[in-house]
Formats: sequence, C-alpha cells, structure tokens
Amino acid sequence: MRPICWLHISDIHMRVSEKWSHDVVLEAMCQNIAKQRREGVSADFILSTGDLAFSGKVDEYKLVEAFFDALSNASGVPKERIFCIPGNHDVDRDRQKMCFQGVRHVLLSTSHVDSFLSPAEDLEMLLKRQGNYRSFLESYLAGQERILTPDSLGYVSCVVIEDVRFAIIGLNSAWLAEGGLSDHGKLLVGERQVIDAVSLARSHDPHVIIAMAHHPFHLLQEFDRGPVQSRIEDACQFFHCGHLHEPETRRIRSAGSDCLTITAGTSFDTRQFHNSYSIVTLDLLQATRTLKTIQYNPRSGAFAFTASEEQPIEIVPTAVCGVRELAATLTAYRSSLAPCAHYLAALLLDAKSEIPILGLNGYAFGSFAVLRAQPEGDLKSKTISFKSFSNLLRVFYGRVELVDLLARYGEPVARYGAILQEIGGSQEDLKARLVDQEKDARMNAEAEPEKGLSHTSALLASLSAEGDWVSLREHAARHLESPDRTVAVQAKRMLALGLAHSTENMDRVTAADLYRSLAKEGLAEPSDVRNLATVLVNVASFEEAKVVLLNGMRDFEAKASGGFYDIGLKIVAATGDREFRKQLEAAIAARGKRD
Repeated sequence: MRPICWLHISDIHMRVSEKWSHDVVLEAMCQNIAKQRREGVSADFILSTGDLAFSGKVDEYKLVEAFFDALSNASGVPKERIFCIPGNHDVDRDRQKMCFQGVRHVLLSTSHVDSFLSPAEDLEMLLKRQGNYRSFLESYLAGQERILTPDSLGYVSCVVIEDVRFAIIGLNSAWLAEGGLSDHGKLLVGERQVIDAVSLARSHDPHVIIAMAHHPFHLLQEFDRGPVQSRIEDACQFFHCGHLHEPETRRIRSAGSDCLTITAGTSFDTRQFHNSYSIVTLDLLQATRTLKTIQYNPRSGAFAFTASEEQPIEIVPTAVCGVRELAATLTAYRSSLAPCAHYLAALLLDAKSEIPILGLNGYAFGSFAVLRAQPEGDLKSKTISFKSFSNLLRVFYGRVELVDLLARYGEPVARYGAILQEIGGSQEDLKARLVDQEKDARMNAEAEPEKGLSHTSALLASLSAEGDWVSLREHAARHLESPDRTVAVQAKRMLALGLAHSTENMDRVTAADLYRSLAKEGLAEPSDVRNLATVLVNVASFEEAKVVLLNGMRDFEAKASGGFYDIGLKIVAATGDREFRKQLEAAIAARGKRD
C-alpha cells in the first residue's frame, strides 16, 4: 500500500485589482506542485480551507475557477476532488446587513443556535451573504458528490484511495463572520452542524475522517468552542483550517481518538509575503502522517523553502481480531507458515513482543524497540515490514475479510515467516525458542472464544441494537460469502433487517426475498417470520403476509411467536378481512394461548 497524499491551500484572497500579483505567486505555486509531482509526490485530493475570494463578489470567483483549473493541471487532481469551505472573505458584506447584525445579537446560547440552524427562512436569508460562493460551488464543482447537513451549512464527501475510505467533512465557520478583529470570539460553527456532519460521515463507515473549517477553534464564541472542538477531535484524525496566515500544527490524543490539527499559512497575501501551501502524507503501513510546508521566497519568486514534521497516527480498530482466527487465516494463506502461525499472529496483535534479533554472538530475543536501534540489515527490514501489517489490521479488520487482506498485502508476513524458519534452522537453541513461542501462543489462543468470527456477529448485533440500519446493511453485505456458515447466515438475516427498515420500496422487496430464502433453507427464526410479514404489509402484499403469519403460528411454539397476532390485526385493519381475523383467533386457540 502506497502512502496517501493531499494538498492543503488556504486564503488565496482572489480579487481583480490584484490579479497580476496573484498570477505571479500562484503560477509559481503551480510550478512547484508540478515539480513535486514529477519527483513522485502525487496528490490524491486537495483541501482549500476558505477565503477563496476577497469580498465574495462574482468576478472574484471567475479568478478562483482559473486558478483551480491551473492547480488541477499541475497536480493531476481532477477538480471533483478539490474540496472547499468558505471563509470570512467569501462573505459579501454588502448583503443582509441588518439580518447579520440582528442574528449576532440574539444567538447567545447553544439552544438559540440549535433552533436557528433548523431549516428556516432566517438562516436561508442570512446565507445570501455567501450566495456567490455557493453559486461557484454548485457550478464549478457540479460533478462533486456532496451530502449536505440538514442546515445546508456543512457537507460530507467520500473518496476511496488505495482501499482506504476517507470521509471529508466541510464545515461552515463563516456564516456569522464579517472579518477582522470584530470576529474574534463572536463566530459560531454550531454544535448541531458538527453532530449532523459527523453522523453523515460515520454512516459511510470511513477508515479516516478529515474535517475542515476556515477558522481555528479559539475564534468561536465560548459556549460553542468547547463542544465543537471536542466533537471534531473525538471523531476525526485530521482537522484542517486557515485564517491565521501562519502555519501551525497541534496533536490532540485522548481515549479512542488521535486528531492532528493543521492550520495552513496563507497561499496569497501579497507578493512580498512568505506565502505557502502544504503537502500532507498519510502512510498507514508505517502509521505516520507527515506535513511538509513549502514557502514562497519573494526574492527568488519561487516556492522553495520547506519545513517538514512527522507525527504518528493511532487508528482505533472497529473490531478486534483473535490470535486463533489470524493464525488459521495465515495458514490458509501460506501453508508454509503453519509451524509459526500462532507466534506470527500474536506478534501482529501485540499478544507477544519478543522477536529474534541478530547480535554479536548470534541470535537473541528482544523487543521491537531494541530491533529499531540495530544496524540496517535483512532481518531488521523484513521484521519492520512484517510488523507494518498490524496497522492494516487496525484499519481494515471487520471491514475486509482477512483472507482478502492477506491476499493483497500479506507478502511481508510471508517473507518474515520464511526468514524465521531459515534462521531457526541455523541455530538449535534459537529453533527451540521459536518452537516454545509457537506453543505458548497456541496455548493462549485456545483460551479465546471458540467462535473465531464472533466479532462479526457482535458487531452486527450491536448495529442492529443501535438502529444504525445504513451501517448494518453495509457490514452485513460484506459477510454474505463468509466461510463461516453461521456468520454468513447471520449476515443474510441482518442485511434483510437493514433493508426492511429502508424507506425505498425496492429495498423492502429485496428484504422480503432474503427472508423467503432463509425460510426455504429451513433457517428462519420467529423474528424472521415477523419481519417478513411486516415487510409484506408495508409493500401491500397482504395475501402473502396472511399465509406467512398463519404458517409461522403453526410452525413455532406459542412462546416464540409473540407479535404474530398484532401484525395480523394490522392486516385486518388495512383490508377489512374479518375471515382472516377468525383464522388468527383459531390459530391462537389451537395453541391454547393468545399472544
């Protein structure tokens, strides 16, 4: 898996009176980006964090379009992958002056903001101040898929790169902005906007979430700043912003989250300013994220000075793999790994930490930290490459079948297994230690739950209990072909359940087909019968629903058939079929118990 890369530009401040100066600086930027591309630094998408224009006027966005065209050509990034949000300079301050002043005076609490951000004419009226920016977004980026938050302030876009799903959250922090010092401590994002955007992002089951807004957190009103910041930092691996005209980074780690805030420098202030843009590189194999800031030199007229910093990244796994399951999959992937499969699995899952290290007097066992301090060599490089597979397990496990993950990225694991067996054959005591490590790992694995894929069942059950029907459908669909028969059946059942809760008629029809399939295979449970009958009622297939219910009441014990009678009464109410009601009551009487 190659590193994934994106560009971060901000605050280009396009205005007609400065067009010549803009062209000089931004052409130099595009030349440098093209140079980076020729040298192998190829961007996958671009983030532009606000202040595209200078005063939010129509003619300024024509200049933005021309620059974005040049940026796309230089970087190779299609314009559909240029993601923007507005800044205070994207506000036309000549519009809705009285509305703006009034809103600033009344939005003084979270409850006021929550109410204002519900779809209403007041918000729509205020957003006319960003009308030209919005028109630019809808016309120039018409081909970009964006899912708007209910208040239409924010959006979520999803891109897949190297099998990694990114959810990009665009937040509008400028809807109550006018610029200058008067904005400090007066701005609002709105916790409601963030909650809705994060919910939309998570519904797409992303591996990485990137949020962006124009303004840093400290410029928000005090009651808004804390909730907005904590929700973003808890949900996202990256937060990009601009406005300050000086680059800055800050890493926030807490239980279950690891967010890197990247504040961009300005991409155009004046020709004499040290304008800049940034390149962010995410290397999931090495669990690192690198920020490179490239600065403009006014004397040379070129972007040349580079500052670089590297930060680790910790992605919390959505599900936890077991040693036994991973060892079994390793053996299926390469039978030659069988003698050390449990030891390899335990190393990858941090259930074991001791590895062979070459010393002056032969091989000894030590930690990965000790290994990294060793001179470069074949064993060191293969061990580090092997260990990098742990990061892929964190990102993909529970979303991609293990067998598929190994087929795509498992070669370093196979090479490390081969070198273990090779060096084990060269030294008897080392061979004995490796055998002991395998025995110990196998013994510990036997203490794990017997059901190797129990995490999948638990995940599907959890999504069902939470009523997260979109995620349930996505996860269940991935496990329909699971080699574990129990998991495959549960996946079919859960996919049917998720589709049954859809508002789309075709989804309900598909759900009914899945439930019929379970019945045909003799796998139906009482809940499947109830759900099938409910789906049939929802699609107005009342005759089939009657048959399904009566058969269910006959086939299942009365205690397990709770709810059948209630569904039957709904059919009676919808159809007026009194004869069917008599059949229901006869079925109940035959059981000797009414539901």
